[in-house]
Amino acid sequence: MMSITKLFNVLLLALTGLCLLCGGCVRDEIPPCPPMQVVIEVTDKNYFNIDEVERQGLATRVDENLPFREYVSTLFYALYNAETGELVEKRSTFQVEGDEKEYSLTFPDALPYGRYALVVWGNLQSDEPLGEDPTTSELEEYDAWQNDIYVVSDTLDYIYGNESFRVGLERAKGKLIVQAVDLPNYVDFSTKLIDNVYSYVSHNFSYDKVTEVYTETHWKQPNDIVTETLLCPSTDLDESKLSVSFYDYSTVESQRSRAARLLTPEDVQITMGRNELTVVKYIYVREGDPDPEPEPDDGKFFVYVLVNDNWESQHKMEIE
Repeated sequence: MMSITKLFNVLLLALTGLCLLCGGCVRDEIPPCPPMQVVIEVTDKNYFNIDEVERQGLATRVDENLPFREYVSTLFYALYNAETGELVEKRSTFQVEGDEKEYSLTFPDALPYGRYALVVWGNLQSDEPLGEDPTTSELEEYDAWQNDIYVVSDTLDYIYGNESFRVGLERAKGKLIVQAVDLPNYVDFSTKLIDNVYSYVSHNFSYDKVTEVYTETHWKQPNDIVTETLLCPSTDLDESKLSVSFYDYSTVESQRSRAARLLTPEDVQITMGRNELTVVKYIYVREGDPDPEPEPDDGKFFVYVLVNDNWESQHKMEIE
């Protein structure tokens, strides 16, 4: 028969074990969900047709292994509840620092699991082009018209075991390159007018609001004339009209002498595309004896557009 002392010790040991077992099942605090992390990379580092334009000596391929900030120097982001559309978190335009090749966002631990919509803009100089709606941007107004704007949007299913995401910024505009060859020495100023291009883009690359863009360039080096203009896509194939004029800058303000110092090629129909280079070349051909200061009717322009690695003449002529 078990003694009373031994029985007491057995009961005490059993009771102690039960207390330890019950204590191990009680959690005073629930740890936070692993934070949602989003890695942002730059998808469009070079234009789609950079190789053919580089072969013409009019552009240079960008090294694709540079730090993130070499392609996109500022960021803006907004996070929404994908089910309700409620803005959950936003960070206004800020400067990208460091030499990392990607940029990482880590959201607060308190963000609950759920379905979220993320919108990220790159290369804005301020929030002005976004206005009151961070999912859309005016690209030909405020400080966005001369900047290489990027955007990406994605829906993120933030659930247990799926806390890390990756998105790629894509370029919202294209670039128009205009080259002028063999102009008279007095030409040191040009204007461009491009119509039927969009000025407004949404986070998913839906374009709207047709506009025209006007630029002026004062040349410090005569006969070395290449201009670059960032533009939204054209409304349709060959729908944008490019009008260019070349001047003697010293006579721009004088209407009387302007006519004698103005060269105006014919208009050209072009197509601007997202992340594409559109290249137009003007060759001025003088008639008769070469004259460093010819009158406008002493020569004429031949105009060419670079298409699929070939120069297509607007006069049905070919050049090497």
